[in-house]
Formats: sequence, C-alpha cells, structure tokens
Amino acid sequence: MSNAETTTDLLSTETILKAADEEVEKASASSSSTLLAEKDVPEVKERPITPEDELISMETLRPSPVQWPERFPGMDEFLSMSDTPMYTRSTNYTSNLTDDDMVKINELAQLPPEDLIDKIKSMHDEIYQLGLREAMEMTRGKLLGIFDRDRAPKRQP
Repeated sequence: MSNAETTTDLLSTETILKAADEEVEKASASSSSTLLAEKDVPEVKERPITPEDELISMETLRPSPVQWPERFPGMDEFLSMSDTPMYTRSTNYTSNLTDDDMVKINELAQLPPEDLIDKIKSMHDEIYQLGLREAMEMTRGKLLGIFDRDRAPKRQP
C-alpha cells in the first residue's frame, strides 16, 4: 500500500484513506485466488461491479425514539378536542348569509372569468388604499398622543 496512490473522501464525516481501484482489485483477486487454492474449490466467476452496485446500501434503519418519539397517552384525544381546521365540524355557511349577500354572490357567479379577475383586482386595490389611509390615521393618532395610556385623564367641568 505504500506504493499505491491514496485518495481522500472529503465528503464523509470521517476522513478515510482509500487505495486506488486497481490495487483493490489486485488485492481482492489475489486473496480470493489464495483462498480458493487452499480449499481446492473451482473458481466462480463473479459479475463485474458496476457503479450502481457501489451505491447499494445494505444498512437497515430501525425506528429512532429520539427522532420519532412515541405520542403521549391521551395526545390524540387532546388534539381532537381543539378547533383546528383538521377537526372542525363542517357548518352550513349559507345559513349566516343575508339576502344581499346572496345577491352579490349570484352577481359574481354570472361574471365571465376576465371580469371576475378585474373585479378581484379592483377590490384588492381598494383594500390596499384603505390600509394606507388607516396607517396614516394611526400615525396621526400617535403624533397627537391619542394612544398614550400614561397620560392623565381629562377633567370634565
């Protein structure tokens, strides 16, 4: 191995020195021929090693209690008691709608797709402008000191 060119596998967690492929093949061939000669067994031809064969992992993974802990007893019942979207009961939303709401929904349902997209974009723009006005009013309120809770209350005559 002293004459062999060594390579370093830098991507593994440990640095492992490996011999060149030719030397590994020679060593494995000589060791297998020595073993076969000792046992007087006819040589069995092995199929050539392909790059896919080198990638095969024979490792088996066991369940890890650290990575995938078991659920606590009663956890499923606790989760099902909460009102998360996964466990909410379906309700009839049309029962809360007024006649005006139903008229608006029917109007939007009759629009062609292009007009519906334009309507949604205009609503988005209106909402954005409303947000800008609200931000200006909040800034104005802060500058005027309307939101100061530490201020003394006004006296009423």
